[in-house]
Amino acid sequence: MNDRKSRGIWKRLLALGGSLALLVALGGCSTLPKSYYENSSEESSSTTGSAGSSGETPTEKAFTLCYSSGDTLNPYTAATRSNLYLAPLLYQGLTALDAEWVAQPALAASVEVTSSAVTAVLREDAVFSDGTAVTAADVAASFRAAKDSSNYASLLQNVSGVSADEGEKTLTFSLSSPDPNAAACLSFPVIKQGTEEAPVGSGPYVFSSSGSPALTANPQYTGSLSFETIQLKDYPEGDTTIRALESGTISYYFDDLSSGDIPRTTSASISVPLNSLVFLGVNSRREPLSDPAVRLALSAAVGREELASNAFAGRAQAATTPFSPQWKPAVELEGFDANENIAVAVAQLEQAGYNNTDEHPLSLELLVSEGNSFRSAAAELLAQQLSKAGITLQTVTVSFSEYEERLQDGDFDLYLGEIRLSANMGLEPLLSSGGAAAYGVDTGGNAAAAYREYRGGQQTLQEFVDAFTADVPYIPLCWRSGLAAYDRSLSGVAATAFDVFYGIGSWHFS
Repeated sequence: MNDRKSRGIWKRLLALGGSLALLVALGGCSTLPKSYYENSSEESSSTTGSAGSSGETPTEKAFTLCYSSGDTLNPYTAATRSNLYLAPLLYQGLTALDAEWVAQPALAASVEVTSSAVTAVLREDAVFSDGTAVTAADVAASFRAAKDSSNYASLLQNVSGVSADEGEKTLTFSLSSPDPNAAACLSFPVIKQGTEEAPVGSGPYVFSSSGSPALTANPQYTGSLSFETIQLKDYPEGDTTIRALESGTISYYFDDLSSGDIPRTTSASISVPLNSLVFLGVNSRREPLSDPAVRLALSAAVGREELASNAFAGRAQAATTPFSPQWKPAVELEGFDANENIAVAVAQLEQAGYNNTDEHPLSLELLVSEGNSFRSAAAELLAQQLSKAGITLQTVTVSFSEYEERLQDGDFDLYLGEIRLSANMGLEPLLSSGGAAAYGVDTGGNAAAAYREYRGGQQTLQEFVDAFTADVPYIPLCWRSGLAAYDRSLSGVAATAFDVFYGIGSWHFS
């Protein structure tokens, strides 16, 4: 281990391509039995024993990760998750998100946000791994490449352009609309201009293809590193990767669990809260859902804690506001109840002209897309929960193509959806006209108007949440978590939604 001057580095990994696009909202199967979850990636912080090969001493162990040799390590064009996950090990942005999802300076010495722009000043000592200085021209070129990339376009959707001063240290990024959290948008990776085929970055490691592929310590990096070399093994994504961890071939594995399946592993593991919201989309353009009282009744009848615990096997957190509780500004926000409140639901239904009898019951259709066990279990549980308030929910399971078509045509009452929000926590995909997940939402309603005022500085975050919970343009259900599994002799492991190798400088074999 090299002893390096500790200065700390903020690292992150942007959400995968189309991160603000609507993810598949799937369903249709029965609730998974408890036996399915037994011995299935049970969370463990144990560092005794080893999932790796026997006979190795801790000092002999090599930290090893998987990657795809058939894919590039250029973060703008990489297509595989394994290679995209490596981005924060190779590159830095002007900013990066810390453990509380708040943007902090990385390559930037300072960042200033106004209603129309974000100004960043580069650190005087910012250098690439080849020893050359990071310039404003490098950052501007990276911005343009990132904005054109499906991997980062959503993050930069509200950033319209960039200009650099003649001194090559100050950059001004123009905003299409105000965004108090725009500093997070500058977390896109910066590579040296002209090195797109073999990108040169400023992260803690450099890719080496001589001999066995590996990441070697960046000689220009000043933070501490436990591993001077990270070995890379070429594995296809899927079950093969988790088997490689079980056999000790690799040391660490991350799965965002978007497939709805929890990989079975005897390795140590931790849950990693994601910025992925599972929600109930509401067609407010259709009676009776145009009545806020009906939408409030639906929300009150939902047991979010039960959904997170049962339908998602504990790999989720109840969503009581439009923002993840992992985001520091949202920690103290007050919003929806985490548990069902049937009395409130019935009262709201009666206000809307419905009652919990056969005389005038409320019956709705829930649209889901086939193929995901998490959300199929959620659909079944939602029907059970709403029935307690006298609401009949009929689940309609269709192919994803039909699901998309019906959403675009407005042919639905409710739909089960999921969206991964970008690092700036922007809700435009859900609350803006033409948004990727704004199906059925009244984008001219009270919640959408309050959101625009919050972004413009006329409302506090809590005031916006108050307006949201009164209007209920859509119903947040839960925030999903991913899974980080690793060799049991590895200590200090941490991960975030934006950097699955967060704090890797302090990871070590015990």
